[in-house]
Amino acid sequence: MGVLSNLDPKHVWEHFENICSIPHPSYHEEKIAEYIIEKANEHGFATRRDKIGNVIVDVPATKGYEKSPIVALQGHMDMVPVAAPGVKHDFQKDPIKPRIEGNLVKATGTTLGADNGIGAAMMLGIMDDKDAEHGPLELFFTTNEESGMDGAHNTEAEFVKGRILINLDTEEWGEYYISCAGGGDTIIKLDVSAPDHVCKCKTGAIKVKVSGLRGGHSGIDINLGLASGNKVLARLLDAAWDAGEFHLKTIKGGNKRNSISDGAEAIVCLEHGNADAFRKTVAETAEVLRLEFEKTEPGFIVEIIDIKDDSSCLTLDNTRKILDLLVALPHGVITMSPEVAGLVETSTNLGVMELTDNVFKTTMLTRSAVTSHLESVKKQLKVIAGLAGADVEEPRGYPGWKPDMDSPLLKIAMEVYREKYGEDPKVKAIHAGLECGLFSAKLPGVDMLSIGPEMNYVHSPNEELDIPSVPKTYDLLCAIVKAVAEKY
Repeated sequence: MGVLSNLDPKHVWEHFENICSIPHPSYHEEKIAEYIIEKANEHGFATRRDKIGNVIVDVPATKGYEKSPIVALQGHMDMVPVAAPGVKHDFQKDPIKPRIEGNLVKATGTTLGADNGIGAAMMLGIMDDKDAEHGPLELFFTTNEESGMDGAHNTEAEFVKGRILINLDTEEWGEYYISCAGGGDTIIKLDVSAPDHVCKCKTGAIKVKVSGLRGGHSGIDINLGLASGNKVLARLLDAAWDAGEFHLKTIKGGNKRNSISDGAEAIVCLEHGNADAFRKTVAETAEVLRLEFEKTEPGFIVEIIDIKDDSSCLTLDNTRKILDLLVALPHGVITMSPEVAGLVETSTNLGVMELTDNVFKTTMLTRSAVTSHLESVKKQLKVIAGLAGADVEEPRGYPGWKPDMDSPLLKIAMEVYREKYGEDPKVKAIHAGLECGLFSAKLPGVDMLSIGPEMNYVHSPNEELDIPSVPKTYDLLCAIVKAVAEKY
């Protein structure tokens, strides 16, 4: 018996706990695909896979709804693999360990993967549910959503027959999403090699470590005032530079480009005997930052640690180049929507930074509901990188999803919500990338809606899934697919 076995609906939670037990980070979804196909085979349902690895399970209509339109229920198979500092976890081999804490399900030391494991569990749950009434369904599971939306990018129109699609990848109960932001990555690489440089530091090395930050989703959490570990460390080191120049030995921070960095650290050496001034300035700046983030980051910690490290270090010039780049790069909300109150229109996230083999690399993810503004911010990042002498790579991005207030699916879903709860749901756009943006271009005439249970701090080890919202979301989903079969 698993820790989630007493939760309802049992068939949904059973699938979710099984999904947690199967390693499935991005690019490693094969075992999850096998699990889905195995469960479909137990029911005698046909399955299909395309060349990129997407899976569709064809679920026949229940009695009386055979002539209803096909509805695709869609979610992704991969999860963001992030472990808490100090936690050793092999996401390709080790299971996620869920636990119940009050009304929440959390993981032990890692991301939970409720994004999008709970959505996948609901899709599989409908397959098992003898009481569910629906027309023909396609359970559509995509690959590698979190690291590039490869499954959605490579979906061919012929693979998906249904043109009514319910995406189960949003994280706020009682809200219908009908629009999402587009996004694009910017990878900045700065060559900091200096083969003739010999470190002459005589005072040992000092590690500056930022930890205890909440982290979170770089889209839906970007407006919460959370601190970026990468930007915090840059501010600490930039302030310390004024107390006396130093050499960087190492610097790293963040885990994923779509996660707000929950920590960062650097090792420096001091060539001119100013260690006391360095420590004092870092400590004073840390206190200033602690006050800035006291409401949103109560666990904020800065450690200053003397260590023995005889590895090579960067020149002063290259150290300053890295600091200038980190200080100049923007992070956070750029603009709010002038049309939708409270909606972030454009943002950028300094997700990951690392110094490896004399190359300093940062990976950023920019999001916007306005394509021209997305491209403008990415150009800004490119210019900043160019001024620092760095090279830039821009992998394939993804488009936004335009809202359709006249959607027949939305109207039916609104009626269902009113009948069940006596009020209207919130109809919203999300400042995050959903595969719906790509499906709007890939599947001509598709009518879409996105729903999901309540989740917080996804893409971080603090990820939590609200237990009461899961049965409500599942019941709502079942009611919508039945109403679509009757009315669409």
